[in-house]
Amino acid sequence: MELEQATPTRQAVRKRLAILMHEIAGVPLEQITETASVDNEIQMESVAFTELQVAIEEEYQIEIDPILILELNGFGAIADYVHGRIINGNGGHEQQPG
Repeated sequence: MELEQATPTRQAVRKRLAILMHEIAGVPLEQITETASVDNEIQMESVAFTELQVAIEEEYQIEIDPILILELNGFGAIADYVHGRIINGNGGHEQQPG
Protein backbone atom coordinates (compact mmCIF):
# COMPACT_ATOMS: atom_id res chain seq x y z
CA MET A 1 0.00 0.00 0.00
CA GLU A 2 1.48 3.34 -1.08
CA LEU A 3 1.26 6.38 1.12
CA GLU A 4 -0.04 9.50 -0.57
CA GLN A 5 2.15 12.57 -0.32
CA ALA A 6 0.62 15.01 2.14
CA THR A 7 -0.84 18.15 0.60
CA PRO A 8 0.86 21.22 2.07
CA THR A 9 -1.28 23.56 4.14
CA ARG A 10 -1.89 27.10 2.99
CA GLN A 11 0.45 28.29 5.74
CA ALA A 12 3.20 25.92 4.56
CA VAL A 13 2.79 27.19 0.99
CA ARG A 14 2.91 30.79 2.23
CA LYS A 15 6.13 30.15 4.16
CA ARG A 16 7.77 28.39 1.22
CA LEU A 17 6.76 31.16 -1.22
CA ALA A 18 8.24 33.76 1.12
CA ILE A 19 11.50 31.80 1.30
CA LEU A 20 11.59 31.44 -2.49
CA MET A 21 11.00 35.20 -2.94
CA HIS A 22 13.77 35.87 -0.44
CA GLU A 23 16.22 33.46 -2.10
CA ILE A 24 15.45 34.45 -5.71
CA ALA A 25 14.82 38.19 -5.46
CA GLY A 26 16.65 39.03 -2.24
CA VAL A 27 13.47 40.40 -0.69
CA PRO A 28 13.80 40.61 3.12
CA LEU A 29 11.45 38.09 4.76
CA GLU A 30 9.98 40.79 7.04
CA GLN A 31 8.87 42.67 3.91
CA ILE A 32 6.84 39.70 2.65
CA THR A 33 3.57 40.08 4.52
CA GLU A 34 0.09 38.77 3.78
CA THR A 35 -0.94 42.16 2.34
CA ALA A 36 2.34 43.05 0.58
CA SER A 37 1.97 43.74 -3.13
CA VAL A 38 4.47 42.43 -5.65
CA ASP A 39 4.75 45.78 -7.43
CA ASN A 40 5.04 48.01 -4.34
CA GLU A 41 6.31 46.50 -1.08
CA ILE A 42 8.05 43.47 -2.57
CA GLN A 43 9.24 45.18 -5.79
CA MET A 44 10.26 42.09 -7.73
CA GLU A 45 11.95 42.58 -11.09
CA SER A 46 10.49 40.70 -14.04
CA VAL A 47 13.48 38.35 -14.32
CA ALA A 48 13.20 37.41 -10.64
CA PHE A 49 9.45 37.01 -11.05
CA THR A 50 10.01 34.56 -13.92
CA GLU A 51 12.54 32.63 -11.83
CA LEU A 52 10.00 32.50 -8.99
CA GLN A 53 7.32 31.15 -11.33
CA VAL A 54 9.63 28.37 -12.53
CA ALA A 55 10.65 27.55 -8.94
CA ILE A 56 7.00 27.32 -7.83
CA GLU A 57 6.09 25.09 -10.78
CA GLU A 58 9.03 22.78 -10.11
CA GLU A 59 8.53 22.72 -6.34
CA TYR A 60 4.83 21.82 -6.48
CA GLN A 61 4.61 20.13 -9.92
CA ILE A 62 1.90 22.54 -11.08
CA GLU A 63 1.49 25.08 -13.85
CA ILE A 64 0.65 28.64 -12.91
CA ASP A 65 -0.60 31.53 -15.00
CA PRO A 66 2.00 34.34 -14.79
CA ILE A 67 -0.50 36.95 -15.99
CA LEU A 68 -2.97 35.99 -13.26
CA ILE A 69 -0.19 36.11 -10.66
CA LEU A 70 0.63 39.67 -11.74
CA GLU A 71 -3.06 40.60 -11.67
CA LEU A 72 -3.49 39.14 -8.17
CA ASN A 73 -0.44 41.19 -7.08
CA GLY A 74 -0.90 40.66 -3.31
CA PHE A 75 1.26 38.05 -1.62
CA GLY A 76 -1.69 36.53 0.25
CA ALA A 77 -3.76 36.25 -2.94
CA ILE A 78 -0.82 34.67 -4.77
CA ALA A 79 -0.31 32.16 -1.95
CA ASP A 80 -4.03 31.29 -2.09
CA TYR A 81 -3.83 30.81 -5.87
CA VAL A 82 -0.77 28.53 -5.63
CA HIS A 83 -2.34 26.55 -2.78
CA GLY A 84 -5.53 26.16 -4.82
CA ARG A 85 -3.53 24.88 -7.80
CA ILE A 86 -1.88 22.31 -5.55
CA ILE A 87 -5.18 21.17 -4.04
CA ASN A 88 -7.52 21.01 -7.01
CA GLY A 89 -5.82 22.29 -10.11
CA ASN A 90 -8.03 25.36 -10.58
CA GLY A 91 -5.99 27.80 -8.55
CA GLY A 92 -8.79 28.54 -6.14
CA HIS A 93 -9.47 31.55 -8.33
CA GLU A 94 -11.88 30.42 -11.01
CA GLN A 95 -14.33 28.85 -8.57
CA GLN A 96 -15.65 31.32 -6.04
CA PRO A 97 -16.96 29.88 -2.76
CA GLY A 98 -20.73 29.72 -2.56
